[in-house]
Amino acid sequence: MSNVSGLSTSAIAALSTDQIQDLTTADIVSLTTAQVAALTTEQIVALTTAQFQALTTSGVAALSTSQAAAIEAVDVAVLKTSQIVALSTAAVAALLTEQVQALTTSGIAALKTTQV
Repeated sequence: MSNVSGLSTSAIAALSTDQIQDLTTADIVSLTTAQVAALTTEQIVALTTAQFQALTTSGVAALSTSQAAAIEAVDVAVLKTSQIVALSTAAVAALLTEQVQALTTSGIAALKTTQV
């Protein structure tokens, strides 16, 4: 899908999980914070590992608590330290046990005191 950055937040939220999985990493990088915030929990689950790695730090910072809780542990494991630092305190608090266990050593070390 090209020109995903031009889609409204309601259009983003209306994409099927198959359409989400068809987005290229370049499409993911181009998402605005409002578009990332508009993703449903089902769409978050549908994101591939490569797509998660492509999220910008501002995109990760836009994740809600329900979106953060929906991230699969395998995807948490590949988050860059800059992405982990960008998670809001509420998003970190919403992580499930298996997600926290999936954090790398450098990921855990990157957590700010306000996040733990």
